[in-house]
Formats: sequence, structure tokens, C-alpha cells
Amino acid sequence: MADIAEFEAELIEGHKGVTVVIVPFDPEEGWSQKPVRLHSRRHGWPITGTANRIPFDGYIGERWGRFFIIIDPELRDAADVSVGDKLRMSVKPATSRRVFERAFAQSKITTQPQKLRPDVLSSPHDVRRKP
Repeated sequence: MADIAEFEAELIEGHKGVTVVIVPFDPEEGWSQKPVRLHSRRHGWPITGTANRIPFDGYIGERWGRFFIIIDPELRDAADVSVGDKLRMSVKPATSRRVFERAFAQSKITTQPQKLRPDVLSSPHDVRRKP
């Protein structure tokens, strides 16, 4: 898979009212990258991309054997979409501090797993990193 992934996905409302699109591929396999640790026991793949040509930063999360991207209210408004609408997504892995901080903040609103995935990586931008 090339670094840029393009797909179409329906906007759905998930747990806790969070709106997401389901990602049709495993980013670990597609991009040959382990996920990074986000808030608490959460993990994901920081990304930058577009949703209906509107730029955004975020992450691909993983829960219950599925991969997802949060489409927050501001992005929904900018892309002029509601639950049930299709979005044209274009995403690629990102490593900048800005994207990590956005991914970390977004991950706080999702349900976290019981245990931290043992093979997650630390981001160089994570303040919890040990020197």
C-alpha cells in the first residue's frame, strides 16, 4: 500500500456519541508501522489528510477489531456531512508534534482498552517518554 490511503466511508455514530468513519484496512499492515501510545491505555496511528477535501489532523484508532477515524463536529460542519452521509477520505501517516497532540487530545473521548497494547511505540512528542 502506498503511504496515501484513499477510500469512501459512511459517517456513523459510535459509542458515547462520537462520530467516526470505519477504515477499510489495517494501518499496521498497510503502512508497516506499529501504533503509538496516546492518552492513558489508548493507541493509534497519527494521520493527516482530507475528508471531502477538507484538511484535518487526527489518528486511526483501533477498538473491537475495527479501525476508525474520529470526525469531530468542526470537521463535520466544514465537510457539510451528517451521520449516514459518505465521506471521501485521503489519509497518510504523520509524525509531527502538531498531529500527535491532536491525536492525543482526540483519543481522550474514546473508550480505552483494559490493558495497554504491549507493542505500542512511544512518540518522540509524548511528555511521558523516559529520556
